[in-house]
Amino acid sequence: MHTETMIKAKHFFLELILLLAVFQQPAYAEGVLMKAQPRDNAAVSNFDRQVKLWFSGNVGDRAPSLVVLDDQGTRVDNADLQLTIDDRSELSATTKPLTPGNYIVRYRVVTEDGLVVSGISRFTIKP
Repeated sequence: MHTETMIKAKHFFLELILLLAVFQQPAYAEGVLMKAQPRDNAAVSNFDRQVKLWFSGNVGDRAPSLVVLDDQGTRVDNADLQLTIDDRSELSATTKPLTPGNYIVRYRVVTEDGLVVSGISRFTIKP
């Protein structure tokens, strides 16, 4: 009888694991940078003077920041940051006309739970 109970218990747990695997939803951490335009380390020929970043999770509207710098450290964005809060929140800004060279995008958002998410993305304008 003990062996039969053990076998039933193993079958139950195996079925439970299979059910959990089938119905598991993908999970994304809050405020993670999901996509950047231009992409990190991209070399672009036709730059449309817009930098856009998309984040997962519950990004809040508290103190967002997006700054674009040239390789001399000079700010080249127009200080016109926009934040659209959604399932994939979008942080964007436009730039002045850029010459060929290397550029850095520095960003920061704060999630609704107070987590600060910041980072750097790089791109190059090709001649």
